[in-house]
Amino acid sequence: MKPISLLIFFLILTVSCSNGFKLTEKIAAVEKTDSCRVDSQHTYEVYIPERSSSLEKLPLLVIIDAHGNGKFALEKFKYGASHYPAILIASNLVKNGFLNYETAIQTLVEDVRQKYPAGETLFITGFSGGARMALGYALQEHVNGLILCGALSGASELHSLHCTVISISGTDDFNFMETAQYLFQEQSMPPNLKIELTNASHNWPDSILLSNQLGFLYLSLRQATDIPSPAKSELKQFEQQQYSRIDSRKEQGDILEATWIARNMSTTALFGNDKRFGSVYNELKASKAYSSQLDQLKNSLQFEINARQPYLEAFYNQDSLWWQNEIYSIRKKIETGQNRFKKDMYKRITGFLGIACYSLGNQAIQERNAQNLTKIISVYRMLEPENSYVLYFSAFPYFWQGNNRTAISLLKKAKEAGFSDTNQMKNDFPVSITSEIN
Repeated sequence: MKPISLLIFFLILTVSCSNGFKLTEKIAAVEKTDSCRVDSQHTYEVYIPERSSSLEKLPLLVIIDAHGNGKFALEKFKYGASHYPAILIASNLVKNGFLNYETAIQTLVEDVRQKYPAGETLFITGFSGGARMALGYALQEHVNGLILCGALSGASELHSLHCTVISISGTDDFNFMETAQYLFQEQSMPPNLKIELTNASHNWPDSILLSNQLGFLYLSLRQATDIPSPAKSELKQFEQQQYSRIDSRKEQGDILEATWIARNMSTTALFGNDKRFGSVYNELKASKAYSSQLDQLKNSLQFEINARQPYLEAFYNQDSLWWQNEIYSIRKKIETGQNRFKKDMYKRITGFLGIACYSLGNQAIQERNAQNLTKIISVYRMLEPENSYVLYFSAFPYFWQGNNRTAISLLKKAKEAGFSDTNQMKNDFPVSITSEIN
């Protein structure tokens, strides 16, 4: 280096250090609660993993929880963001029943991009109703990838999306039919759909599985300015993880799960270069074990479909003793059953009955039908005794009778049990009651 150049280098270094800048300085992780500038009621949780530079832009992952519990949902993705750096944003406002959710999500995205180092890449994920809203938003706005948990849609909607859609679906989830249809119609399945089968009932999947799916989107997305091209070693490591997952599922006898992991990898351009995934997929799909499990799944789904309408009618034509015996019988079959597909089926039926209680209970409230509501609450309490809506629904008959003291007591207990929809409560009850709920 020439003397004059060396002098300039040291002058620059001296000035930089005097301003507190370090060449190796990393930007510490950020975790906080924020709100949109144009809508202070729209609060959201933020997590930004450690970065190597303040100039570094990261992809954005927006998380929509069905119950608007942003803090809980964001925790599920922090492990993934530490391996595949992304800004995590979880809304506390958007949840089941929220009107104009597309506008609210867009407001959130714009607010984050104004405040934080978010790049152009946008992923969005949701659970249950949150998954439906994530999908609805993606049908109107450009999105680079979707992770839908516990809910899916028809093929026409998926075909219209120009991004990868990952469906994480529990085989014991009451919404499983929405995903199962594609297992039996693989030839007409949208090419952008990837199916991950699990056994998580109707809940957010665990952090490790969510990290794996975030990694799938992160690594397979090409030509993104805020996602560096993956090194060969990084790709090889991820591919090896998928082989390990396939082997683990095979050892546990979960052939359907193993087959679809192999299919996801073999039908994705970046990973499909490893021809072994295609070989594993074809081998598994041609096996007798795969055919047997697919047949068992089909039979269990058909039984479930046939059982749903009689159960709905039973809410009105069967008494509490019948329901008590029926629910006990279902739970016994879940606890002692040896056939995994039948156990999953009864779990799905139990979940369906819980959702039926919620829907029919709301209908009875709208109709102000105390007799029907009392019947539904009785079944609801047997199925999900700790569900806050059991207590919330129980307040209405007393309120209708003018027994406000008991109604207030039940609403307080509902809140203590986790009921958090204050707007719904304000719409359902007068100020004289809601003002008493602290």
